[in-house]
Amino acid sequence: MTVLRALAISACLTLSAQAHGQSVALSGDANVELSNALQSLLDERSKSGATDAQASADRLLRYLRSEGYYTARVIVDQSDDAPSFQVTQGELFRFASIAVTAQGQDDARSVARNAIALQAGDPVRAADVLSAETDGLRALRNSGWPDARLDHREITVDHADASGDAVFIYEPGSESLYGDVSLDTDRWRAGFIRRQAPFEPGERVSRAQLRTFESRLEALESISGAAVTLSAPVDQPGPQRRAVTVSATPAPRHVAEAGFSLSTSEGGGVSGAYKRRNLFGGDETLDISLNLATVLSGLTVELSAPHWRRLGQKLTLEAHTGREETDAYDLLEAGVGARVSRPLSETLTVSLGANVTSAHSETDTLDLNVYTGSISLGAVWDDRDSAIAPTDGYLFSVDVSPAVVTGDTATQDSRTVGQTQYLRTVGEVRTYQRLSSSLIIAGRLRAGSIVGAPLYALPPEQRFFAGGGGSARGYEYQSLAPRNEAGALIGGRSIIETSIEARWRRSRRWGGVVFVDSAAAGRDETPDFGAMRSAVGFGLRYYLDFAPVRFDVATPLDPVSGDPELQVYIGLGEAF
Repeated sequence: MTVLRALAISACLTLSAQAHGQSVALSGDANVELSNALQSLLDERSKSGATDAQASADRLLRYLRSEGYYTARVIVDQSDDAPSFQVTQGELFRFASIAVTAQGQDDARSVARNAIALQAGDPVRAADVLSAETDGLRALRNSGWPDARLDHREITVDHADASGDAVFIYEPGSESLYGDVSLDTDRWRAGFIRRQAPFEPGERVSRAQLRTFESRLEALESISGAAVTLSAPVDQPGPQRRAVTVSATPAPRHVAEAGFSLSTSEGGGVSGAYKRRNLFGGDETLDISLNLATVLSGLTVELSAPHWRRLGQKLTLEAHTGREETDAYDLLEAGVGARVSRPLSETLTVSLGANVTSAHSETDTLDLNVYTGSISLGAVWDDRDSAIAPTDGYLFSVDVSPAVVTGDTATQDSRTVGQTQYLRTVGEVRTYQRLSSSLIIAGRLRAGSIVGAPLYALPPEQRFFAGGGGSARGYEYQSLAPRNEAGALIGGRSIIETSIEARWRRSRRWGGVVFVDSAAAGRDETPDFGAMRSAVGFGLRYYLDFAPVRFDVATPLDPVSGDPELQVYIGLGEAF
């Protein structure tokens, strides 16, 4: 018993000593910020296992001098188990003068000095000095002296009046202007490459602009790497023009891809795509995609031209034909379209498009041939960290499409030849939040509405349908949509869909998800949240280098007669 008591007392004393860390006391005028900073330095040393009190005192003294207290003193008291430090910070030294020299180039000296925020009366802080010399150098390199460098700096302090003087000495090099831009390969049109430059010949050279030029080139589909260089300066007085040379490494010109999908609700399908980059020397891209599936098959040909007519603006031309066979209708369709998109900021892109389609659709009661012309106005706000595999951020999109339909038009009782106008609006929000290194929460909300035409006047393929792999997993494809008196699916004028997934990445290759999907399409123009039906499920992911293989199993929470108990989905890529 005596031994146990002794061990307990010893353990308590050890814990008390560990909890009793080094402390600092600041004399003179109270400076809470400085006192907290000094205590943090001591705490960091304690956590790292440092026990040398004198070394800690030296560390405190160096920090005080870096903050402008050049007469500071630190006294160590080791009378207790943990040493304490009595600090007298002394007077704060302040700059009496700030000067810049640039090898006699007055313009360069003025540029550097104007960029340096330090003024007489500011504290002599080491961090401010380092920031000042960097600001001056950056200003020179971006204002016509791209080869500028810092020779050295001179900081002197006068203990008599607690003052300091700073002199920043730069070697600016040659004052430089942009010359002509040349390309060292003929794979791209020279004029197209020059349009990517953020400068004009004759302007002052800026290193930042040269990096921007490189970034714009590397963002092109047909370029995998780019380098922008200046010709060597010539030893002559005054500004000189320096030629700009662009070296570009092309990305693979031909790319082929393949994919697959399989589900118990929508059957199976395979897809293939071919991409031809830099078709005419202006980074144009030709995309041909073919999809063969149980429900939907089609061929799409798309030609995109970046920086069309102005920097950042993209023109896309498209032609497509397809077949769709569903429980609601059978459809044969062909169409052409054009779209212009323009970024307004790093996250916001707007677009304007026009489409013309010809369609033949059949239902249990109708056989329609219609022609549709529509205009599409869209906007996308995207700050996700990745477009392919996002783990953080938001995506907001909205598309408003006024349309005119001519040809066979259904009435409540029969089919006539006429014309229908309507306005279709669809919006979607996606969010991704990382909760830990292995867990991500992803959510999606999509809503749509058609106004301006009664339901019976809309061709079946232009109505809203919900349910299935791209909508609410666990339900049959299109099954969450209005039906007629005979029980046949007819679609609706509104739609609401939600999904939430918890994505867990177990390793580099394996992961899993659990999810809840809900959806409903309604007859009215306003989405009916009360009619939504939900399903839950789980899935496995096997991550390839470019996309995950997805295996999902879902079951309805609100089943009705005829709904299967389970639905299985297999494909490439995340659900959203």
